[in-house]
Amino acid sequence: MDDRKNKTGNKLPPGSTATLLELFAGIDFKEVHSGQESCAQRLVGKVSSDSREIDQDDLFIALPGTRTDGHRFVAAVTAKNCAAVVVEEGSEWNVADGWQGIVVEVPDCRYAYAQIAENYYGRPAEKVKLIGITGTNGKTTTTYLLEDVLKGLGCSVGVIGTINYRYLVDDKQVVLPSPFTTPEAMQLQALLFEMTEAGVEYVIMEVSSHALEQQRIGNLRFNIAGFTNLSRDHLDYHSTMEEYFAAKTLLFSNHLDPAGCAIISTPQQPGEVEDWSGNMVDYCCQHGIRLRTCGKDARADVRIESYQSTLKKTEINLVLDGQQFSVTTPLVGHFNVDNYVTALGLALALGIQPSQAIKTLSVSIGAPGRLQRISVDDGTSVEPPVVFVDYAHTPDALKQVLATVKALPHKDLFCIFGCGGDRDNGKRPVMGGFAGEYADVAVVTDDNPRTEDPELIRSQILPGVLASGCPQMDEEWLRARTEGEHGFVMIGNRREAIARTIAAAGAGDIVLIAGKGHEKYQLGINGKHFFDDCLEAETALLSWNMESVIQAIEGRLVTSTYLSAGKPGLGKVSTDSRSIENGDIFVALRGENFNGHDFVAAVGEKGAGCAVVEKGFVADKVEVPLIEVSDTLEALGALARHRRRLLARHYQQSVVAITGSCGKTTVKEMTAAIMRRRWPAGPDYPENAVLQTKGNLNNLIGLPLSLLPLSPQNRAAVLEMGMNAPDEIRTMAKIAEADICCITNVHPVHLEGLKTIEGVAAAKEELFEEAKADAVLIINLDDPHIAKMAKSYSQRQISFSTDAGNNPTILATDIRVGADGLIRFALQLGDEQQEVCLHTVGYHNVANALASAAIGVAAGIRLVDIAAGLGDFRPADRRMVQLKTKSGVGVLNDTYNANPASMVVALKTLKEMTSGRCVAVLGDMLELGEGASEAHRQLGRVVAELDVNYLAVVGEFGGDVVSAARAAGMAADAAIWFDDKDNVPEWIEKLEDDGKVTKGDWILVKASRGLRMETIVARLTGKG
Repeated sequence: MDDRKNKTGNKLPPGSTATLLELFAGIDFKEVHSGQESCAQRLVGKVSSDSREIDQDDLFIALPGTRTDGHRFVAAVTAKNCAAVVVEEGSEWNVADGWQGIVVEVPDCRYAYAQIAENYYGRPAEKVKLIGITGTNGKTTTTYLLEDVLKGLGCSVGVIGTINYRYLVDDKQVVLPSPFTTPEAMQLQALLFEMTEAGVEYVIMEVSSHALEQQRIGNLRFNIAGFTNLSRDHLDYHSTMEEYFAAKTLLFSNHLDPAGCAIISTPQQPGEVEDWSGNMVDYCCQHGIRLRTCGKDARADVRIESYQSTLKKTEINLVLDGQQFSVTTPLVGHFNVDNYVTALGLALALGIQPSQAIKTLSVSIGAPGRLQRISVDDGTSVEPPVVFVDYAHTPDALKQVLATVKALPHKDLFCIFGCGGDRDNGKRPVMGGFAGEYADVAVVTDDNPRTEDPELIRSQILPGVLASGCPQMDEEWLRARTEGEHGFVMIGNRREAIARTIAAAGAGDIVLIAGKGHEKYQLGINGKHFFDDCLEAETALLSWNMESVIQAIEGRLVTSTYLSAGKPGLGKVSTDSRSIENGDIFVALRGENFNGHDFVAAVGEKGAGCAVVEKGFVADKVEVPLIEVSDTLEALGALARHRRRLLARHYQQSVVAITGSCGKTTVKEMTAAIMRRRWPAGPDYPENAVLQTKGNLNNLIGLPLSLLPLSPQNRAAVLEMGMNAPDEIRTMAKIAEADICCITNVHPVHLEGLKTIEGVAAAKEELFEEAKADAVLIINLDDPHIAKMAKSYSQRQISFSTDAGNNPTILATDIRVGADGLIRFALQLGDEQQEVCLHTVGYHNVANALASAAIGVAAGIRLVDIAAGLGDFRPADRRMVQLKTKSGVGVLNDTYNANPASMVVALKTLKEMTSGRCVAVLGDMLELGEGASEAHRQLGRVVAELDVNYLAVVGEFGGDVVSAARAAGMAADAAIWFDDKDNVPEWIEKLEDDGKVTKGDWILVKASRGLRMETIVARLTGKG
């Protein structure tokens, strides 16, 4: 063995150059299949018990398992030409024909595996102080408390436990996911090796009963071993409580150093029949193990004399070796008092002075998800319920935490809980019984159903709740109930259960969300997806209430029906009376063809929480609280701005604002695809991590409606801003307060309201003018208007171009169109480069991709993820979507909208798509003002100059397009103005019948949205 290092400079484990004989040190083994080399000669690569990981020259350990047996895979790994295999005496196995490796037989494969892992990594545990903690509940909190004590003394600490595996390297925290409380043998030893190489002095480890019984920890010897408690859990594995207890004793009998000390907690477990802690004390005494005890027992070495908990802290009177101490901890509840004294007992056993340990423990908040108080400031004086999240997922843990919070000052106690699938189903009615007994309101929901039917799990909880005397109610009762009413409801969707319960609770109430604690996922039949009880609780606590609405819009409450009901929570904001649900906020907008005030009475009947109306509104018998403002449209924007600011105070979210004459929708979609690559829906991020503008909600009404759903779940929001007149972008920019601001380009559009292209530039520039000092501006250096305006701003800028001479931040080179019609190019950021493939057509989309890439860089996204996100992008509906007619002629559906610049781009793309013939089916470009006729004549000239074969035009300005195209050389019978767009498909079908347009040719259909040209596409292709 040697001290070689890998390419990154990290020391390689000793086993990387070890022989089989060196790896088998300390193991009783017998060679039953000889290879070309002996055990003393044969070197191996890696060691694994997973046959899928085995490669040539590796060592495979055939572990017997509860679901499958590793011996079944010996033939498969030897077929891969592995170096050697370890098998268990008496097992059946076969090797691949002709394999010339070594098979070694051992009495116990699990023990051998753990021993080999220790040898491979050089027995790293011998270089640290090792503290092991076992027990059903409290292990995790105790490890966090002890970790804080040791860190407070300047010690370097590593922790291996339920929530994660963590340690410091060069003052930087390394945090690794925790698939198991105690990892399997090779991972455990690898962790210990990494920790010792990083200079860790103390390792605190949660030691599970599974790990002890499966011998994952091998020959580890702990300096200190702690026992927290024992209650019903894992009986699907251990069968009986006696077997479960026996597994726990292994930590003390087999793995405690002879000079070590056992710390036994004697917890306060009311109603527990068997004194398991007392049994553990007796066991240690019988085996001559040195021990100290902690708890309320009069003989305890760390004795609790008394304690008093409030919602925010606990005061404890302790006696240590005859000396009294009065201490305070931010932890609450009797079981946290037990965790506190256990951690203190462990610290004292390590030789730490009581005063030093108590100083740190007075500020330690313990473990996340262990009776964790969830609170967020919503900026109002409304007092929300007190919300706790706890990991309690066993009957005893749920009982203990419910007893704890019930003892705290409160009005009503709400408990949200469920039971995990594929686990001991006998505990389900027991947990239901405790919830029904202790809680005023129990909400039965899903936990981790895994492969079981969630409804079946809930039905097995039900008898226990009913047996406790707690009656079942319907879901509406939850919101309508009065204080003190006892009952339970079933809400399967955990997100809805949390939201509805917190909305139903009020000031002075306690809401306990039990079962998942620190977990940031939910396991179901479709696998693992992101779910965080804490985040869901924060989302619910940041919901609207009457005060926040009035505060946001500076309105005046003219009725008080809602306040008298005593329920502070409100629902979503809506301007559509048809979508209003119980508790929602209705904003009565007034437009040219509608008046939302006409529907105020209707939303009241549907249970709206309040309605925002304009001053002077009078209605008879309106059963909804009214908030009066001067302008409801301004109020809608104010609500969105308030929401944006509220979330910005608590969370880091990238809000992106995109405007421009052309391509803003495509840039929005590309940007969202990039951000979904950074924050993909799945185990690590929620489904809605990226919020984005839907459809055409990009105006003074749509922008606020797009921003209002912003929640703690979102990592980013991508907002599109359109406009028809000056100051509209300014208004939207003030609402969004974007972190990243992008103007895609400036072209002569909306001239009816903006008059000139300079007017367009000025209107678009409003986004930059209103940008925050710390915002990032995205600059298109290929657009002279944007390049010029950029010089006026001091904010950080990220530029893009297709011309290296412009010296952009982001550059596209080697732009090309493949035989498949897709665009490919090299995306460059400094010295870094990524190949990009766009699943769309048209060279103009390279500029759109560059804008999106620049936004991604501004958001801190890696270039490789940006390129992958651009590859994920697919065109939005009616934007250069490629279809085909029945005869195979290609159709480019670009009917979403049109202006002079986008028309030219689309026509050029049409020509790029084919080496044969092409047809342009065009309609009016709207909102061009006095220059509309000339703009359409110019369009006709472009059609002719590009040598488009056939032209069909509909709309008011069709004559201008056709006459200009003919004047520029297009044949009269090839350019037709139709007075009815429904006649266009027949004309094209005749071109196909006459063979003038055939398979491989292309048709472009494009016009402003108002002409609804998608009906032509539908006739030609069967798709709109």
